[in-house]
Parts: sequence; structure tokens; C-alpha cells
Amino acid sequence: YARELLEKFPYVFVSALHQTAGRGRKGRAWVGEFGSNVYCSLGMLHRGVVVVEELAAYMARGALSALHVLRQFAPTIEFRMKYPNDIQALTPHGWAKIAGVLIEHAFHGEKPTHTIVGVGINVEQTTFPETISQSVTSLKLLGLQVNAKDVLTVLQHHLVQYRVVDWPSIHEQWIRELNIVGKTITLADDPGTYLVKRILHDGRLVAQNIVSQMERTVTDGDTVRYQDRDQ
Repeated sequence: YARELLEKFPYVFVSALHQTAGRGRKGRAWVGEFGSNVYCSLGMLHRGVVVVEELAAYMARGALSALHVLRQFAPTIEFRMKYPNDIQALTPHGWAKIAGVLIEHAFHGEKPTHTIVGVGINVEQTTFPETISQSVTSLKLLGLQVNAKDVLTVLQHHLVQYRVVDWPSIHEQWIRELNIVGKTITLADDPGTYLVKRILHDGRLVAQNIVSQMERTVTDGDTVRYQDRDQ
């Protein structure tokens, strides 16, 4: 719907009470209970010059916004960002996903024409489909009585604020919250162990095999497995 509105308006914010056809990365289904969670999209047209390498800024803005909202509503809970844009909460059973960001870019040739930042936060939902392969949680499961509408209002404020923050500042905050540079990881498609060297300005992660010293660039966060902290 945000995509349709961008045909008439240069900047839109859309939210929903229910999501039955939502999708995550790689087209995964994302279904939520009516009125229980936050589902929203921030869309904007690119009318000026946009450096393609800096499109990762929109993903980082969405993830940082969600992270700050969760910390505001649940200051006693520990949250962290998992590369590149998932937010996890520490539960008695370990780390569990509580929020995620999905980015959609459109191009005319090589020129970006618009970007849509989709953010989902689990607020009041207490049961999740068994088909979900990873641990998930919500603010309610963490013991907080929070209204999804209140979370949405604060999230919109953060998204609008971060929209005008320059990419170098966003990149610095994003790297700090990811807290993965200098840590060891493994990759789902590789038996080796890697040391994360840096995160490029286009969002890609550069890791070095600790045995061969060969560097590899990673674009798919789903392949990353942390070694020196719980998943």
C-alpha cells in the first residue's frame, strides 16, 4: 500500500492492525495477531542525488529506531541488534527475536527512485506459529503490559527523526549497536571460522578466515552465526 501511495505523495507513513500477507527477508511469511503488534512502513521518494552505496542507511535507520523504542518501553530488558537488522531480547531461555526491518528499494536504471522501510515489533502477541524456525518473543512475554498503539506512536517519531540524520552518524551508531566487529563468527555455508574486520558503508560485512587469512564479503545476515555470544 505504501508503494501505491508514493505514486501520489513524496513521503508516506502506513500502519496496520493486522498482517496476513506480511513478508520478511527472502520472502518468508510473517503473520501476526490482530491489533497485537506494530506493523508499519515509511516510504519516501528520492528526488535528489542518492548514492547507491548509502542505501544501507535506511535499513540502519529502521533498526536503530526499533531498538530505541524497545529500550524506551522496556528499560530493564537487555536488547541487542543482530546483523544486519534484527532486534533480539534477552529472555530466561536465551536471545529471541522481537523486531525486524525489511527494506525495499526501487530503481530507474541505476538511479534509486524510492525506498520503503518496513518495521515490525512484537508487542502483545503471546503465541507464534510453530513454523517459525527461530526463537521469538514479545514485550508481553517479557512481562510488560504495553499497548501496540503507544509503541507505534513512539516508533513513528523515531523514524522521522532518524530520516534526517546523516549517514556517517547513522553508520557509526549502527556499527556500535551491532557490536560484531572484532568478533568471531561462522557462516552457514562455510565450515571455517571468521573474524569480522569491518562493515562497509554499503552495509556489507567483511570477515577474514582465521586460518587462511582470506577475506570474504557477506551480504546475507541469515548466514551469520555468532561464536562468542549466544545466538
